[in-house]
Amino acid sequence: MCIGIVLRNGGDSLAIVRENERKKEYLKGYIYSVRKAQRLKEQIEELRSQQMFPSANHDGMPQGNAHSDLSGYMARLDALVSQLEAEKEIAIREYNEIYNQVQLMQDEAEKEVLERRYLLGDSWWRIAVKMNYAESHIYRIHGAALSHFQMTEHESL
Repeated sequence: MCIGIVLRNGGDSLAIVRENERKKEYLKGYIYSVRKAQRLKEQIEELRSQQMFPSANHDGMPQGNAHSDLSGYMARLDALVSQLEAEKEIAIREYNEIYNQVQLMQDEAEKEVLERRYLLGDSWWRIAVKMNYAESHIYRIHGAALSHFQMTEHESL
C-alpha cells in the first residue's frame, strides 16, 4: 500500500516540476529576447566596424570592385537592423505579457521576486539583498510564486 502512495505522490511531484519548468521558460522569454537583441546590436557594430576599417590586403592580387562590396554590406546591415527591430518588438510584447500576468498575483513578495528575476534579470543574491531576505528564503518565495503564477492561455497550451 505504501508503494502505491509513494508512486502517486512521486508522479504528482514530477508533474509539478514539469509545470514549474514550463513556467520558468515562459518567464525567461523576455530576458532571452533582450539578449538576442543585444547580440544583434553587437553584430551590427562589428559589421560597421569592418566596413569602416577594412583590413588591408597587400598581396598584389586584383580585388573586386568596391560597389559590390558596399551593396553586400548594405544588404547584410539592412537584414540585421530588420532582425533587431523585430526582436525589440518581441521583447516589448514579452515584457508586457509577463508583467501583466505577474501583476495578477496576490502576494507582493512573490510578485517582486518574479519581476526582479525575470524582468530585471537580477541574480538570486541581488534579489535577496534588495528585499532584505536570506537567499534561501528567496528560493522558497520563488517556489511559491511559481505555483501561484498563471501563464496566459496561448502559452499554457
